[in-house]
Amino acid sequence: MSSPNPFVGTWRLRDAFALTDAGTRVPSPLGEKVLGQIMYDDAGNMSAQLMAEGRPRFSARAAEDTPDGEFKQAFLSYTSYWGTYRIDHAACTVTHTVIGANAPSWPGSEQLRYFELDGTTLTLKTPPIRGRDGVKQVQQLIWERV
Repeated sequence: MSSPNPFVGTWRLRDAFALTDAGTRVPSPLGEKVLGQIMYDDAGNMSAQLMAEGRPRFSARAAEDTPDGEFKQAFLSYTSYWGTYRIDHAACTVTHTVIGANAPSWPGSEQLRYFELDGTTLTLKTPPIRGRDGVKQVQQLIWERV
């Protein structure tokens, strides 16, 4: 039996980018090519994982022997979080309430995303946020149902 909630299921990332106020397309903070998966269940739980394609392996086998710069690069090239979600169909928004994340500042936060759902494609957009360069951008993630 299928769920009446069109979000339920596993989605694979097809594209990730940002658009500036001027309409310029810029790469995601994770890079030109991003891999990812997001999952929603019928009980209101979700999880998302995104990473830069081609992340370099650590130079050491043991974590305590890995240089700090490699840890920093690994952290900056990977994002994951899980929690619950609620959909506002009238506003076309989904709010992810974060329970756990690789970024210590995210648990307890709410991540608002505007959505467009077209068949097997789910597009999630952030509200305008300032990128690392200080320019306002709307991050866009285009997911395809698995």
